[in-house]
Amino acid sequence: MSSAIEGPNCLEVCKGDCCSIRIDVPKILAEEYIKRGYAKEEDFIRSDEFSFNLRFDDEKAKCFLFDKNLNGCSVHNSGIKPPQCWIYPTKFSNPNNEPLSCKKANGWKIIDPKKTKEAEELLKFYIFLCQLEAKKELKNISKRLNNSLRANSLILSLRERKPSQIAGFKDTWDRFKILSAEGLSLQIKKFCQIYNENCSYLKDNNFLGCKKLCEKVINSLIYFLQQNFNEYVKREGPSSDGEYPLFKFHNLNNNVNCKRK
Repeated sequence: MSSAIEGPNCLEVCKGDCCSIRIDVPKILAEEYIKRGYAKEEDFIRSDEFSFNLRFDDEKAKCFLFDKNLNGCSVHNSGIKPPQCWIYPTKFSNPNNEPLSCKKANGWKIIDPKKTKEAEELLKFYIFLCQLEAKKELKNISKRLNNSLRANSLILSLRERKPSQIAGFKDTWDRFKILSAEGLSLQIKKFCQIYNENCSYLKDNNFLGCKKLCEKVINSLIYFLQQNFNEYVKREGPSSDGEYPLFKFHNLNNNVNCKRK
């Protein structure tokens, strides 16, 4: 694409406006970013299309790859910039010869339509391969859950959090983690009412005062996740951001496996 178009120098005119969109990438590309030092594992968020989305930097309000010192994408000249980013703003064709512009500048032109057509075919094949990889990653979702259980990392995280700080679970690079609540959450309370209905915090209507999940609730919650997670994903599909709030599990049906027999 770079040799098939001409126009302004992005790094001279851009302030990253086009970096404010969500970009999907395959795991193999994410691994290359990590290998070359552009990213860390936590910079990638599970996707329901490809394997990952590029993380947004809340302070920049842009993709984490945006570098304000460069005034553009940190991988722009690396040779491994996401293919979706390369086609902006020209796309692959301009049959009506319309002026091509982005939010900051104009003057782009397609100077070799044959090459852009070849690039379009390559992108279609790239997307096909990415989707195949994503299906394989989805099949490994139980493996990532089991990784967390074998390492006790998920259980330790449950022990360290106040019940009101837990909103659900999060599928990350290679394991499951706790999904932190934004503010206070009552989602665990519903499980406490099932697993430990005689808890004094429930009887005194003081759930928010509870500082620590009891082992009975932790064990039952893990058992519930093991028994129901695959069924949930089968019915609802993978999460677009790897987050699985507890309230979604409540909505499975009335016959979910709640208690360890």
